[in-house]
Amino acid sequence: KIFIFNSELLICRKQLKDFFNTTVVHDSVIQIVNTFMSTGSPHHWLSFLMPEDSKPNNLGVTSSTGSTDLCNASKFEQLMLETRAVLSSTEFRNIVDILLKAAVDVLMEDISVLCGDANLTSGMPLAKLLPRIAHMDQILLEEPNRNRYIQVIQDVPEIEIFFTLLYASTAAS
Repeated sequence: KIFIFNSELLICRKQLKDFFNTTVVHDSVIQIVNTFMSTGSPHHWLSFLMPEDSKPNNLGVTSSTGSTDLCNASKFEQLMLETRAVLSSTEFRNIVDILLKAAVDVLMEDISVLCGDANLTSGMPLAKLLPRIAHMDQILLEEPNRNRYIQVIQDVPEIEIFFTLLYASTAAS
């Protein structure tokens, strides 16, 4: 909801006759992503990934010191707490930033192909651009094993390093 709202706010500031070129489209997409990632609390976007009832204050047994006692929590509760800790970490946030930049680069390539590279380089009215972008949903929602965006994300070297370190630290504990 927030992402759509932010997108609408950005687009509402534009006129349908305004010309968009590659740079303007790229900057607009980056602005939408940055707004989405910075709206609300630092980790508000976690609510899109995890159910609300998995927040630490709803799981496990809280000790008198205020920390959650993982020994008394179910395996599911432990998993949810550990997952939330990873997703709330600075390291994961850095990975998300890298992935979003990679995804935006691929998105821009796809938009250029859909609009015709020459058309987008010289600019086209927003009224002609929006319907073409709206048709990108099929590209974005392809099966995961055929999805170009997922393939690009999997090939980002920092992803492999992040998960290698994550699994190594999990195995050690």
